[in-house]
Amino acid sequence: MEVQGGKNIFIRAFKNPRVMSALSVGCMLTFGVLYVGQVNSAATKGYAVRELQEQNVELRHERDRLDMQIAKLRSLDSVTARESFLGLKKLAPSTFVKTGTDVVAVR
Repeated sequence: MEVQGGKNIFIRAFKNPRVMSALSVGCMLTFGVLYVGQVNSAATKGYAVRELQEQNVELRHERDRLDMQIAKLRSLDSVTARESFLGLKKLAPSTFVKTGTDVVAVR
C-alpha cells in the first residue's frame, strides 16, 4: 500500500498548479541557460575560425613573397652579380669527349 500512497503523492503534486508552474519555470531556465551556452560556444568557434582564416591568408602572401625572392636569387643575373662573394670562378672553355658510355671533360 505504500507504493500506491507514494504514487498518489506524485499525482497530486503534478495536479497542483504551483508545482507545475515551478517545474515549468525551472525547465525554461535550464533550457535558456543551455541555449545561451551553446550560442556562446558557437560564436567563440566562429571567431577562432575567422582568425585562422586571416592567418592563413597572411601566410600565403608571405609564402608567395618568399617564392618570388627565391626565384630572383636563383636567376642568372643574381648569381653572376654574387659570383665573387660565392667564390665562383669563370669557367674556361671545355671540350667534352665521349668514350663508350662515360663522359669526360678535357681542358
